[in-house]
Amino acid sequence: MTTFLAGHKSYMPKEVARLASDLMKVPVSHVQPIGQGANSRVFRLSRPDGNYVLKFYFQHPEDPRDRLGTEFRSLSFLWDRGLRRIPRALQAWPQQACALYSLIEGVSPTAQLKNADIGQAVDFLKILKQLAGSGIDQGFPAASEAFFSGHDIINNLRIRLGRLQIIDSGQECQALHHYLQEDFLPLLGTVEEWSLEYLSQQGISWDKQLPDKYRTLSPSDFGFHNALRTSSGEVVFLDFEYFGWDDPVKTVSDFLWHPAMNLKEGFKQDFTVEATGLFSDDPGFQKRLKACFPLFGLKWCLIFLNEFVASDMQRRGFAQAPPKDKSVLLLNQLAKAKAFSDRIRRTYKEFPYDV
Repeated sequence: MTTFLAGHKSYMPKEVARLASDLMKVPVSHVQPIGQGANSRVFRLSRPDGNYVLKFYFQHPEDPRDRLGTEFRSLSFLWDRGLRRIPRALQAWPQQACALYSLIEGVSPTAQLKNADIGQAVDFLKILKQLAGSGIDQGFPAASEAFFSGHDIINNLRIRLGRLQIIDSGQECQALHHYLQEDFLPLLGTVEEWSLEYLSQQGISWDKQLPDKYRTLSPSDFGFHNALRTSSGEVVFLDFEYFGWDDPVKTVSDFLWHPAMNLKEGFKQDFTVEATGLFSDDPGFQKRLKACFPLFGLKWCLIFLNEFVASDMQRRGFAQAPPKDKSVLLLNQLAKAKAFSDRIRRTYKEFPYDV
């Protein structure tokens, strides 16, 4: 069996076709790169029996997450329970860090989002919530960077911050550290103090873990940026590399904050109303959402700065073509972080989508 891809990280269509043919023991006639993900390389391939998706997953010694195993297992679990608004997991080859999935024909919903799409997103979360409450015992771990208390969120922010604070090379380094020291850190202190005080006033512990009965199953990176709308109008959700148990407050917050979707305010309000109703059995849901929403916004400030970290830049280079001008990319990411900081500074005390 060829190991060209695994050993040399070459992802030219001819090499992908050769490897796929060897792995599947059938001839692959055509390979085409698809998708714009940040963690993987995805190819559409043609076999005598039809078209499929072959996905290669990023691996790095500093990132032990098993993206392939998590996604393949979670999609298999959901498919076996009748969920069809997902790709079907067909076969995995962990040694080659790749897996085969059914091909979904569709277009991204983000350009022309419809009111019905919001409903489909909430319906999908409802199915996951029902599965979470059905007494399943599948041994699913926590979702990637799941948080079950305010303390957990702050701990993650400080870990992310620490990765950035030790960067000491590159001409953009000075601008990064100025932003972190003069902008982000003071804002983090202010928002953390307010969130802690607000939760305390509501009788919610900052440190106590969220009870299991209020946790849900979540793709973690959930939204229309990871979805396709088929010709029938059905929205199919993709990317389950980070699937697991999480606080639904994080799922909702990230959906509202995620910059790739660029949701209109009206759609955000509609989503919040429906999601709040979905999780109304949790008496602390709305209070935690108000307290933690700006903290998740601060996390997005740091996510924008991932490219300053060497291993994260490698991941981006794995999934996409390397940037022509790294300096321009880094300064653009820094500008996005600053814009989010300004927004959080203005609004952190008032949840903008209160119901």
